[in-house]
Amino acid sequence: TASKLENVNADSETTAEKLKKESERKEPIKGAKRFFNIIDKFGDLFLLNIYFVLTSIPIVTIGASFIALYTVTNKMVNDDEGPVKDEYFKAFKSNFKQSTIIWLIDMVMLAAVYLQYVYVITSSSQAARILFIVLGFEFIFLAFALPLQFPLVARYENTTFNLMRNALVFSVAYLGTWFRVFFTWGFLFILY
Repeated sequence: TASKLENVNADSETTAEKLKKESERKEPIKGAKRFFNIIDKFGDLFLLNIYFVLTSIPIVTIGASFIALYTVTNKMVNDDEGPVKDEYFKAFKSNFKQSTIIWLIDMVMLAAVYLQYVYVITSSSQAARILFIVLGFEFIFLAFALPLQFPLVARYENTTFNLMRNALVFSVAYLGTWFRVFFTWGFLFILY
């Protein structure tokens, strides 16, 4: 009986050692799975950027491309995305009209500010000095309104006017978020 107890104890030690070794082996497998999930996300982001560039070639579609990019990126952050191609083009089609209207309004406003800037630089009249001050306020207005427009359209359903107004209100109400988005946009333009 004593020898049987020793065999049982030896078997239980062996089983405990086996379980310990298996648990040690599972750690790298979990790490490998996490690594491959990260690589998968980078691959999805790479494809997402290719789709963005391809659909942004005509200047008119940049608004819809931005919104589709934001929509899929938001889903990726929440681990709620499907195939990137399907999600991107679904968001592109569903928001095309509203995003194009917003983008064209933004383009008209940016063109007006640019023309005022050219006039201020080339003219030395009193009107140009006053226009320079107005130009500063217009730049501040655009800097607050533009960065959050497309994320809001990507995330919420609303009228075009309300989305543009909400972008301005949210920019002022949440200055930290606005600054991060503005810095990200501004850094890309400076880098370019």
